[in-house]
Amino acid sequence: MASRWTEVEVYATYIKLTGEVEVTGSDRLSDVVNGSGRYLSLRDTRAEPLSVNYPVLSRVEPRTTIAKSAVILLCPLEEAERERIPGTHRAKLSHQAVFNSVAFSLVGDIHLDPGQTLEQQLEAHPGDFLPLTNVSALWVTALSEETSAVQRVFTLLNPAAILSFSERHT
Repeated sequence: MASRWTEVEVYATYIKLTGEVEVTGSDRLSDVVNGSGRYLSLRDTRAEPLSVNYPVLSRVEPRTTIAKSAVILLCPLEEAERERIPGTHRAKLSHQAVFNSVAFSLVGDIHLDPGQTLEQQLEAHPGDFLPLTNVSALWVTALSEETSAVQRVFTLLNPAAILSFSERHT
């Protein structure tokens, strides 16, 4: 079974990790993230602070294990990374949603089955990271006036990190 390494950014409340996650066979990144246990393994990982007020050691670690419960966003760096396997695509409806978490305010497109709401999706798959496209996220903290913006074609949002959400129907 062939595998490939996908470079990702992992955002927590005050730290960003950049590393590579192994995606095997015909799996998608979301299959790997949602299919593993409470932890996820990365290689060649570097930790960086999201704020100058939050120091971290930035040395590259050959192997790192992350606690998925602490992850807010997981973003592949390859813009071509798509969550589609040929022949398995189902027709879904896309619309915009707004999310707030402890550290991020973000807007992105969700893709749901016809007649399904975002709340129904989250209830049906409570631990699964939510795939979003066309994401704009703003890092907001009470520590300073400092902000940081993240824009990605695709990201996975940890449902446990969601404080609130609003669906926008056009």
